[in-house]
Amino acid sequence: MTDPDFAAGIAAAFQAFNERRFADFATYVTDDVVEIYPQSGERFEGRDRQQAFHEAFPNPPIFTVRNVLRSGDLAVVEVDEQYPDGTVWEDVWILQLRNGLVASMTGYFGQPFPAPEWRRRYRAEPAGQ
Repeated sequence: MTDPDFAAGIAAAFQAFNERRFADFATYVTDDVVEIYPQSGERFEGRDRQQAFHEAFPNPPIFTVRNVLRSGDLAVVEVDEQYPDGTVWEDVWILQLRNGLVASMTGYFGQPFPAPEWRRRYRAEPAGQ
């Protein structure tokens, strides 16, 4: 389900990150926020530690929000993550919310890859093509 106000807040949070306004980004999360990256086994606990981690990020990417879905205190956000070298990763963020703020964010990341030829006859063409 979509929630336009929540989606606007998510877009604003990522815009703050893109503009390196990490203190503004931190206003969208709880004091005890947990940021988790299962693929690398990392876990960052607390707003201050998260903000310091973001500020220390060498050459941080630019995020473009593609889709936001929310149901109650659970949200899923799909974004493109473009690095200074031009590479783009596609991310999915699973957010747990508390009192309108992000209390937990779990990120999964992957680079796009070509679809195998054997699946061509089974797939639909993307909209607009």
